[in-house]
Amino acid sequence: MLLSRRHTLQGLAALGTAGLLARPALAQARTLTVSTWGGVTEEGLKAYVQPEFERLTGARLAYDIGGQGARYNKLMAQRANPPADVFFSTDEAVIAGQKAGILTTASRRNVPNIADIEERLRTVKSGETDETIAGAPYTLIAYVLGYNPEKVTAPVTSWADLWRPEFQGKLAFASPVHSQMPAFVILAAEMAGGSAENVDPGFKKLAELKPNKLTVFWTDWAPLAKSGDVTLATEFDYYLETMKDQNYPIEYVIPKEKGIGVPEYVSVVKGTKNQELAEVFLNLMLDPKVQASFAGSTYSGTTNRKAELPESVRSRCACGARADQLRFFDPALFAARRPLWTERMNLEVVPSWQAR
Repeated sequence: MLLSRRHTLQGLAALGTAGLLARPALAQARTLTVSTWGGVTEEGLKAYVQPEFERLTGARLAYDIGGQGARYNKLMAQRANPPADVFFSTDEAVIAGQKAGILTTASRRNVPNIADIEERLRTVKSGETDETIAGAPYTLIAYVLGYNPEKVTAPVTSWADLWRPEFQGKLAFASPVHSQMPAFVILAAEMAGGSAENVDPGFKKLAELKPNKLTVFWTDWAPLAKSGDVTLATEFDYYLETMKDQNYPIEYVIPKEKGIGVPEYVSVVKGTKNQELAEVFLNLMLDPKVQASFAGSTYSGTTNRKAELPESVRSRCACGARADQLRFFDPALFAARRPLWTERMNLEVVPSWQAR
């Protein structure tokens, strides 16, 4: 059941942006360009965020669509004349983008809804002061195990099931460039007696896998799920819910060791000429009514503690009690170690996989 747009708009009077909207800087800004993912994220923005943003500001939204890595590299290459004003990403990319000088902070005063965001989901600490915030953690998603219930008979319960013999050659697994690959280095290390500080056992254990397909986005492996060539996959819960709606043979489980919790952020691009307009957009993404409607459309979890969801939506996203089944990794650790770990994945692990 989707929440209606009428209900979404009823709650926007409390956004705290009325003072901002009267400022000449906002009146002069005509277009805000949003760098984001396509698919359900873009659709949710167009359905539930864009109409209210344009009504509030009189400005237009434009979109720069693509995978996170490609969009990040585009900001790097065009930093002198940024192609977007706000950037959608995982929390790790916010930290990396700040260090690279392509993302900047927002005024805390201009994003008052940040006060209602659950503290554990505000995982980016760099750039946080009494006056500034690093960005807006607008949703929570979970990385879990998806499986084909028509082909898999023994229950899937653990990350360790990735190594079960029946899934070798039938596994779709995160590519080395995937946002969650550092988490798997740590998880595999822990399974093999190591840790985040001793990852050598993790690389050795990952090399034992036999993926059929390396993936970044769910459409990379979805056709193989229908053909039966993939029976188990690592994937985000909200994409798996989308696959269910499209009649793929798919179910999923949060592993007993906990799933991987991923707060997604929208942050301000450094060098934007629309800083205050961007801050209105960030505040809108944190509004509880907008988040509730967005969750109903995308199955991504809410971060505002005031967001209210019907059980039909809550049961299909990383919301409420389900968030307690998730493990949150330090995105600063990921940002610091990703370059070395990616190199090691490509040199020590991928050659043994021979996956497509």
